[in-house]
Amino acid sequence: MQTLLHDLRYAVRQLRKTPGLTVLAVLSLTLGIGANTAIFTIIESVLLRPLPYAHADRLVFIGPGDKPGFGSTSWLNYRDVAAQSKLLEYAAGYSEDVSVVEGKDGSQSVVAPRVTTNLFSMLGVHPLLGRTFTDAEGQTSGPAVVLLSEGLWRQTFGADPNIVGQVVKIGGTPHTVIGVMPESFHFPEGMGPDLQKGVWLPVQPTGEMLTERGYHFFNVVADLRPGVRMAQAQQELDAIGAHIPAKDNGDVIRFRATSYQEVLTGPVRPVLYGLFGALALVLVIACANVSNLLIARCLGRQQEFAVRAALGGGRWRLARQMLSEGLLLSLIGCGAGVMLARAAVIAVSKLPEGTIPRADSIAIHWTVVLVLASIAIVVTALSSLLPALLVARSNPQAALQSASRGLGSHSVSGKLSGGLVAGEVALSTLLLVGTGLLFHTLWNLEKSQLGFDAARVTTFTAMPADAAGFSGMAVSEAGGNTPVSVATLTYQPVLDRIRQGPGIESAALITSPPLSGVDLGSSFEIVGQAKDPANRPEARMSAVSGDYARTMGTPVLRGRMIGDGDTETTPFVAVINQALAKKYFADRDPLGKQIDLGGKHTGMITPYSIVGVLADQVDSNVGGAVRPFILLSQHQIPTTSLFYQALLKTVVSFVVKTRGEVPVAAEMRSVFHQTAPGLAVEDFQTMEEAVQKNTFSQKLGLYLVGSFAGLAVVMVVAGLYGVLSQLVSYRRREIGVRMALGATRRSVAQMIVRQGSMVIGAGLGVGLLLSVATGRWVKSFLYQVQPLDVLTYVSVVVVLSTIGLIAALLPARKAASIEPMQALRED
Repeated sequence: MQTLLHDLRYAVRQLRKTPGLTVLAVLSLTLGIGANTAIFTIIESVLLRPLPYAHADRLVFIGPGDKPGFGSTSWLNYRDVAAQSKLLEYAAGYSEDVSVVEGKDGSQSVVAPRVTTNLFSMLGVHPLLGRTFTDAEGQTSGPAVVLLSEGLWRQTFGADPNIVGQVVKIGGTPHTVIGVMPESFHFPEGMGPDLQKGVWLPVQPTGEMLTERGYHFFNVVADLRPGVRMAQAQQELDAIGAHIPAKDNGDVIRFRATSYQEVLTGPVRPVLYGLFGALALVLVIACANVSNLLIARCLGRQQEFAVRAALGGGRWRLARQMLSEGLLLSLIGCGAGVMLARAAVIAVSKLPEGTIPRADSIAIHWTVVLVLASIAIVVTALSSLLPALLVARSNPQAALQSASRGLGSHSVSGKLSGGLVAGEVALSTLLLVGTGLLFHTLWNLEKSQLGFDAARVTTFTAMPADAAGFSGMAVSEAGGNTPVSVATLTYQPVLDRIRQGPGIESAALITSPPLSGVDLGSSFEIVGQAKDPANRPEARMSAVSGDYARTMGTPVLRGRMIGDGDTETTPFVAVINQALAKKYFADRDPLGKQIDLGGKHTGMITPYSIVGVLADQVDSNVGGAVRPFILLSQHQIPTTSLFYQALLKTVVSFVVKTRGEVPVAAEMRSVFHQTAPGLAVEDFQTMEEAVQKNTFSQKLGLYLVGSFAGLAVVMVVAGLYGVLSQLVSYRRREIGVRMALGATRRSVAQMIVRQGSMVIGAGLGVGLLLSVATGRWVKSFLYQVQPLDVLTYVSVVVVLSTIGLIAALLPARKAASIEPMQALRED
């Protein structure tokens, strides 16, 4: 220990003699270590750290066999799995839903997942106040009860300690509060941060849920028994599915069991690992840069090492000194890197909500500290090993005799430095190619067709106080007294009032506007066309009012758009999008054809005649595939149908186009307060903001990878400049002799530039080969650009070649300015 402390004290004195080199080395390591620590902190917190539930490692999501990730199934399928499985300790379920809570300050829309009564015990969670659901509360027509989130309890009910037992209206129906769940409980996490101010309701199976196996609004989670492997559970699920009656098309029902945490983090998993890989390359480049700097110091101190060796210093002792200097630099870099990582973690918390799942749990844990210590050891080895070996292999006698005059471009140190810089160039090429491909992707997304004009268009949501929700949908029997539609009673009068507002150009209603995330789909039949049970047509569905196409600036390609005159007393009409026309009508004219939306099974008795084809609008993602889309008049959806509850009675959106800068939110709240005070009006955003949010992840990836690549290029420039400057310094006598024998200053400069170009060229060649080899890994992140995009590769070659030339010019100029007589006189 005393020897180590002595070595470190001596290392401090040596590093203080070269402050410029020390600062550059520490800065390189700080950036490399800090960035890697930050990304590993995110990976450890999001992907590796278990979820805060009992037996989280055994928690699985059971979805349809043909859909990876989150996918819904039916209540009947859940019941069969729960009853027949022997390898599942528990099986529970939930459905994602929304509702409206009526508080003292008015109505408030909330997320309202419905869960089976055994979910909380399976997860091992307990309420902050009160209790969770009983089995009786999960029966059909069971008691109306609700669990509040802590956030909603505090914000809407003033953290009333006597809230348990009180009655609050949820979706227009009185519910008894039985408990409050703690802020740390976020299940189901797929519903995002809104759950912090949501409610939980018990699943109370409806008639459709108990009889219709195709009623897919239910998600299944289960807890494996101890010792059961995923493959065993999958085999059992396959057997259970095989015994369930086949679908109408003859297909056997299949299930897929996946770790719940993997399903939850699946969308960000490849992104985080990709960023970690990019940052690992940056750290390797930083280590190579520091190694080059230490080699340069080593060469400048060869006489010192020769004297120490002549006085009895062993090779291991000298090598250990170089390792000590590398260790000291690594420790300083780690200390500064931790501070940089903490700042990065704070910056991550400022990202838009929902960008990263489990973002609230991201923190630097002890496991990260252990990884940081490992990084320090690796960095020390990578940055100090070559200089230490160089010192250990040096010949003291030759060094004393040459007085540093025999070092040239072909020395071991020169080759090592050149090789390290070439390696830095290769890794920088890989990062720059990735940056170029992402930039090309983002450019394509920016230029892609949205299908609407986002300028001066604002959207917001509205939910009736008695919102039905998606989970309890059923075909109702109204007899002769069919209820009047909310479209007639509320939405149309509100629209008429909005359109009269100052600065309002047009306004419309739609259930599923572009980029809203609302995804309501259904199968349908084309009247008069042969039915194919194996390939039933499917499409997204939406109710719509008049003026929608004009408000959004979306062209009608054929026929006409739905208008406010399409009411319950006129022929039922539908408008389809271009994608549906291409997929299901091919070369036929869709106008005049009729669509059957289920008849008695769904309550949509009357077929709808297609009267228009609307140009495609982006669906859920900018640049994503556009799915078939059917739009129905808000006035022509029967109030007794399933579609009425899904498209009109739960949540709708309004789109408003203004003539200039108009305070839309304040104006709309005023209109609703006067015309429909019971509706919860929220989620105001412009369509331009919606587009920006939708492409934020791609932009963030570009900015991060671009900054990594920029940092790598800076290190390459510093490394190449250092190597060539070192080369010039140790070849002064050789250059002086060349010039004394007739070499011109121009030829000397060209020699240095040529040597720099060889290093850059070698690195570029290796880097391009690496980019080609790894191209398939980035293909899933690209849009309308191939991994082997020629323009990107050519641009990278030009950029790095230009930067390399600039980095070589200063040492070349220095070499050309050497005076031959002065160089020959030097010892």
